[in-house]
Amino acid sequence: MKKFVWLLVLLIPLLLLYSPVLASSNTDDLRQMLEELRKEVETLKKENAELRSQVEELKKAQIPAAAPVVAPAKHSFYSKGGYGSTPSGIDFYGFFKIDAVWQDSSAVGDIYVLYVLPDNKGGGDNKFTLNFRHSRFGFNFFKPYKGWNLFGKMEMDFYTECHGEDTLPWNVNHSPVRARRVFIGVEKGTWQLLAGLDWLTISQLYPHTSNFPAGTFMGNPAYRMPQIRLTKWFKINDISQLKLQIAAEKPYAFPKGTSTYYIFDEDPANDAGFPGIEARIAYETKLFGKPALAAIWGHYSEEEYATKYGDKDAESYSIGLEAKFPLPIQKKAFLLGEIWYGRNFDGYYSCGVGQGTKFYITKTDPNTNITTYSYVTDLKGVSNPNQILGISEIDAWGGWIELELFWTPKLVTHFGWGIDNPDNDDLAGVTSARLQQQMFYTNFLYRLTKEFGFGMEYMYVRTDYRQSYGGDGKLNRIMGSFYYFF
Repeated sequence: MKKFVWLLVLLIPLLLLYSPVLASSNTDDLRQMLEELRKEVETLKKENAELRSQVEELKKAQIPAAAPVVAPAKHSFYSKGGYGSTPSGIDFYGFFKIDAVWQDSSAVGDIYVLYVLPDNKGGGDNKFTLNFRHSRFGFNFFKPYKGWNLFGKMEMDFYTECHGEDTLPWNVNHSPVRARRVFIGVEKGTWQLLAGLDWLTISQLYPHTSNFPAGTFMGNPAYRMPQIRLTKWFKINDISQLKLQIAAEKPYAFPKGTSTYYIFDEDPANDAGFPGIEARIAYETKLFGKPALAAIWGHYSEEEYATKYGDKDAESYSIGLEAKFPLPIQKKAFLLGEIWYGRNFDGYYSCGVGQGTKFYITKTDPNTNITTYSYVTDLKGVSNPNQILGISEIDAWGGWIELELFWTPKLVTHFGWGIDNPDNDDLAGVTSARLQQQMFYTNFLYRLTKEFGFGMEYMYVRTDYRQSYGGDGKLNRIMGSFYYFF
């Protein structure tokens, strides 16, 4: 025990003497370590600043300072931003379509067919033509904002026609462009508002014909009208939704007088004093993993005509059903079509085989002074409202059905039939009345690449007339086409 005590007495002084030396050594080491860490931090700060500078330079090189929020890679190009605006994204698209057409009878149209002339006026009169005017191009415009989007479209083709101007020479090879769709719109969430020239709100399905009008006067209501349209989508589940649309439209009816005195401003529909109304309700879903839909649609509008007995109104209305369903087979295939009923459903509604109103008119021969009375469906040769003694609407029904079959990703075929059937009683007394028209067609499109393809179509059209007017018109039509999509 004594030895242990003496050992402690000797060790304590030694430890007290040596501890300053240890403290001094540890402090120097710590100071050296802190200095090295400070230098490393300064180096890292410099490297980080250099990296930030390089990243900013890369951003400036890839994205223009005035570019919109959407990445440039999503659009073909950007507008300059005129009239005080900032640039908008623009996508350029379209296709070339060059047609070679042969048909064995005369019709209203040879580059495309609206209806066939009576047998005694055009039967056996073969026609051949080459056509480029189905080609088209367009621009889609897009501007995103926080919470909503602004969009627009300008689409043109080359189907401007001559309207009898005797002061302007007409050559189809000089065909100017024609506006097809020109509109702007805003969308926010499940709402969309569109204003301008677009396809009818009603009857949004169409038969896939190479003949340009796509079933006009042959069972398919299809054209474009200026309109203001509101759309609302309601989600039902992960694969289904309800789509509601209503539009105020500017209708267009064709019957006009041949005198500047009898132009009805621009159109009889304008004189009604209020817009036409179109509406459509569609259920969109998927069956067998492919898109399907069913829709009901209708419209109402009026026309106003000056007559001997004052202004007379002519109602126009329609109701229709359309549907598209995939077939439960291995290949991609759809059955689609529609059926409709309408009154005064011609003009740009494109039904009734171009007959919507019947006029009871009088004409006096200036040479013989003989007055005649007749029923007609247009006003050619009428130069004075006093020549119109009465107006009545023409009812019609029709529709079409089509089988669309994709044999491969490159090859698609279509087989279809359509009918446009005016009420013969409403056409009583009209000598040249087109009593009914049907189309039968089959075609294919084969794409050698995604951009280049070719196709062919056979179409048979039959237009019924009274035998006293020349008998039914029948037409066989063969069309071959080359395409370049871009």
